[in-house]
Amino acid sequence: MNKIDITMTATIRPSIVYQTLESYCNKLFKDRDRYRLIINVDPVGESVKAKEVIKVCGKYFSDIIWNVSEKPSFPNAVRWVWGQIGKDTDYVFHLEDDWLLGRDIEIDDMIKILKNYKTFAYLRLSKYAIPDSKTINLFRAIYHYNEDGFYISSNRENQFGLNPCLIKADFLRKALPRMVDTLNPEKQFRFSNKKMRDLLLSWEYPIYGRPGWNVTAIDNGWEWRKDLGINKPDNTQFLVWDIKNEKTE
Repeated sequence: MNKIDITMTATIRPSIVYQTLESYCNKLFKDRDRYRLIINVDPVGESVKAKEVIKVCGKYFSDIIWNVSEKPSFPNAVRWVWGQIGKDTDYVFHLEDDWLLGRDIEIDDMIKILKNYKTFAYLRLSKYAIPDSKTINLFRAIYHYNEDGFYISSNRENQFGLNPCLIKADFLRKALPRMVDTLNPEKQFRFSNKKMRDLLLSWEYPIYGRPGWNVTAIDNGWEWRKDLGINKPDNTQFLVWDIKNEKTE
């Protein structure tokens, strides 16, 4: 079986990366040999060397491709990690460095769904609790439950998101040449972007989960940003970190 690539965008915060990898490796990436980690570290964050982040990663994975950017750029970070996925890779788990996993998940269950539904681009974990209902309103869209373990919306125009998700590599290979480094990568996957329009309408973007599930993707970064004086600008426009209280060594 081909390896699953984990693509991670990160900043210099080793303790946060440790918490993320500890959470996901215990609850999802249980067979480490099945995975390769591809990580880009943007040079912003704590007053330690960026390679401290890579050292943390090495405690969890033996197969790692890494890069430390010359300057921080969220779009460039996403484009770089996706550009490194293996030519034979079938699935990519995309993960920013400050998400925790709220429950145990079987990766093979997610893969089974993606194999069975050819038009699914990915399975997205939810940063919101899922109501105990078969019809829900999330991400400004109506989703309907399927007994195979996911919610699906007929809205294909703006439902792609970069919360932790398992993505078909073929989808990324088609999307990557259409991406630019001047816009928030998530917001490039919108119907208003003419470069992406035909691609978006060719795929579907379900949420992985069942009625009554609590939050699956837990944001673990907001306290760190507050303590260090780093602001994340409005998500729709986020390109680089906004450092309010920059510290010097």
